[in-house]
Amino acid sequence: MGAFLEWGIMKDLLVPFREQKAKMREGGVYLVYVHVDHVTQRIVASAKIDKYLDNVIPEYTTNQEVNLLVAEETEIGYKVIINNLHWGLVYRNEVFRPLETGDRLKGYIKEVQEDEKIDVSLTPLGYKKVTSITDRILDSLKGQGDFLPVHDKSDPEQIYALFQCSKKAFKQAIGALYKKKICIEPNGIRLNR
Repeated sequence: MGAFLEWGIMKDLLVPFREQKAKMREGGVYLVYVHVDHVTQRIVASAKIDKYLDNVIPEYTTNQEVNLLVAEETEIGYKVIINNLHWGLVYRNEVFRPLETGDRLKGYIKEVQEDEKIDVSLTPLGYKKVTSITDRILDSLKGQGDFLPVHDKSDPEQIYALFQCSKKAFKQAIGALYKKKICIEPNGIRLNR
C-alpha cells in the first residue's frame, strides 16, 4: 500500500507508494502534503508536493511579510514554501542562522521574477530592517546596564548571536542610532543618558 507516518494523532498517515518521491524508511522525517483522496475519501499524504504548489499566480508585494516552511537545502540556499502556496528561495548568503527542513518562520518577499520564481528574505527590506534592529539594540542596552561590548569592528558571529542580523545590517542600525541615542566607544556601544 505504502508507508505509514506518525503525525501526532493515534491513526498513522498513509503515503501510497505512487505518492512517494523515494522509498520512505523507518525513522525518516518527510515533508508531505496532507489531503483527502478523491477516490477513497480518506486522509492521505503525498511527498510529491510540487503538484500542490504554484497553482495560482503569485500576487505578493515587495517586503510583504509571509509565513515560510523550510523544505530543503540547495547549493544556492534554501527552498521554502510561502504561505502554503508557492515555492520560494532564500539565498545562502542571506541566512545567518541554522535552518532545518520543517522549520517555520517569518519571511519577506524580495522579488517575484517574470518567470514567477520568488526570492525571499528572512529580514525586512530597507529601512524596516534597520528599525527592527535598532529596537533590539536599544532593548539589549537597557537590559545590560546601558553598555554592550560590541561595535562596528566586532566579529559577525558575535553580532549575529546578539541581534540575529548581519554585520552590515548591524552597522546600519548603529549608524542610525549614533549621536542621538548611543555613543561608540573603543570597546563597545553605550546608551546616551
